[in-house]
Amino acid sequence: MKAERDNSEQTLVLIKPDALLYSLTGFIIERVSAVHNPTIAASKVVRVTQELAEEHYSNIKGKSFYPETLRYIMGDLHYPTKPEKRRVVAIVYEGIDIVNKIKGYFGPTRPKDAKQLAREKGIITLRAQLSYADYSVDREERIDNAVHASENEAEAEREIKLWFEPGDFPEQHRFFDYVESEEHFYYSKESGEGKYRLLNIREPGSKGIIAPGALVWETDYQNLLLYRDKRSSPTISLNSIIAKYLIKTG
Repeated sequence: MKAERDNSEQTLVLIKPDALLYSLTGFIIERVSAVHNPTIAASKVVRVTQELAEEHYSNIKGKSFYPETLRYIMGDLHYPTKPEKRRVVAIVYEGIDIVNKIKGYFGPTRPKDAKQLAREKGIITLRAQLSYADYSVDREERIDNAVHASENEAEAEREIKLWFEPGDFPEQHRFFDYVESEEHFYYSKESGEGKYRLLNIREPGSKGIIAPGALVWETDYQNLLLYRDKRSSPTISLNSIIAKYLIKTG
């Protein structure tokens, strides 16, 4: 099942720990609304687990800045002594061509590039407006860019399904196919770091992630059945599927 849709798209926006530290959440939401007036299809406050961070930034795994980026989105860098404040605000915006509109409005990934774009071409993006840090055009030690927006429509679907479950949306805003689970699914950690084992019977130390009647993205559900039955050709990593459920169980 999925909602009927016109030409609207959905995109994921994350308000990152540095923006929360400087109390910019209201400003960011107000500016997005004022500039593009999209519909908010879903929102939540998320404590970002290691698993979720790794899956979100899987495209930069192996880069020199990958470990620091994980610590950034998990809140470690901005709240080193206050773990209870480590969180992000995740929002799914909906509207016509909304992926490109919000990505364009947020501007270049690096704040110094956003400021240079404003200075040289007069193009004022959101990251250029966020003046909580004085970034040099020539030097930047760390990228505190306040917000994330999906790069394209395919990435938006991947990211939305990672950060949200179908039940997080009102029915009319569930754009992607979903099913009602007929099975119990549990997971436990294997001895290797970051590895998981999928179970359909509860074992000591395991955690439940899906119960009968729960709404699950169809792609996740079909892949869970493949992993459970030890069949070939899953198209989504087990860690990716489990990561989203650790939002509420971790």
